[in-house]
Amino acid sequence: KNSKAKINYFIKNSVKVFCLLESSNIDFVCSIENNFNFNIFSVNTTLNITANLNKNNSKFKLVYSTINEEDNVYKVTANHFGKNITSNIISHGINKSTAYLSFIINAKVPMESAGTKTNQDSKIITIDKNTATIKPNLLVDTDDVEASHSAYIGEFKKEDLFYLETRGLDRKTSEKLLAKSFLIGQMDISFREKDMILEILKRYWRW
Repeated sequence: KNSKAKINYFIKNSVKVFCLLESSNIDFVCSIENNFNFNIFSVNTTLNITANLNKNNSKFKLVYSTINEEDNVYKVTANHFGKNITSNIISHGINKSTAYLSFIINAKVPMESAGTKTNQDSKIITIDKNTATIKPNLLVDTDDVEASHSAYIGEFKKEDLFYLETRGLDRKTSEKLLAKSFLIGQMDISFREKDMILEILKRYWRW
């Protein structure tokens, strides 16, 4: 909380990491030679992640969720320096107030990195009149690749809210359930870590 730091990870064996960040400015540099499952929940944090996948068959899964009330930028660059590498970057944000939130997601696949699979799934839910941007970049120099991205900016979908309301839930409770699912549903974390996130949500979400 309230920190500015540069953190280096060297992943030689399969590892799963959970980070909880609040009002911080953090640079992560990850050197990956195996499987790295990285789960991050943040509030009002600027984040820059560089993931260097340096060995054949290595895998990187990043699940990032944030609540934002201030101007912040979240940037990820996944460099694929080997064959048959897999990266999956899932980025979900809820932008409150009139703040600016930007997601910049880069996947770089050079010519020699045949057999790479890279995916980006980026969504920002806007609560107030604010500015949000998503910039998905796939920089691919080989034909032997599976590369995809999706991006969504907007409110919770009306059909989802309507479905919950037809089940007897009021609007506030429906939004609460959707927010919990949106921010936590993709994370591979323990029940204790989920409880930590829920305690933070009570302070920042309209519950």
